[in-house]
Amino acid sequence: MREDEEKPVRVFGALLVGYAQACVNLNIVAGRRGAELVGGLEVNRWYPLSRLRRLERLVLETYENSGPIMERVGMEMMFGWYHFGPGRDLIRSGADFLRFQSGSEGYASVIDGPDSMLGDFTLLTEDRERGRATLRSTTPLNRDMERGVLIGGMKAPGDLDFVDVAYMPDRQAFSIEYH
Repeated sequence: MREDEEKPVRVFGALLVGYAQACVNLNIVAGRRGAELVGGLEVNRWYPLSRLRRLERLVLETYENSGPIMERVGMEMMFGWYHFGPGRDLIRSGADFLRFQSGSEGYASVIDGPDSMLGDFTLLTEDRERGRATLRSTTPLNRDMERGVLIGGMKAPGDLDFVDVAYMPDRQAFSIEYH
């Protein structure tokens, strides 16, 4: 085992707080179990990935068809990131959000650990004229939530009328259309 593989995967508190707030906003997390998972979170602290996994598992176990819920969680997270966090300072348009993902810049700001365990979130292609892009994801995160992150992040600035994101599992990539 390489030395960097011994380092744990961590998520930044802002991601967990955004996830938790999205669940609260959408009335998804309730009861003592939900309160335990979201209580005491600090925005500027790092947490083990297992904390996010427990919160994710709560949603996945509670809802039979959790895909649309996870997508909404991702969208809500980006709404909060853009309107109440650093988003407005980092991006000016929906297309800017896509470019922010290039080289996993956005992903790397909220998750930390050995490269071999993190995967990546990388803009592969973009055709600005046609409003199309392809973004690869090999992260350990839920793909439905990532789809919501892309939709929410691109819609948050308010300059796009249409955003469609489809996951292509055979390519480990999202196909994106926007206008």
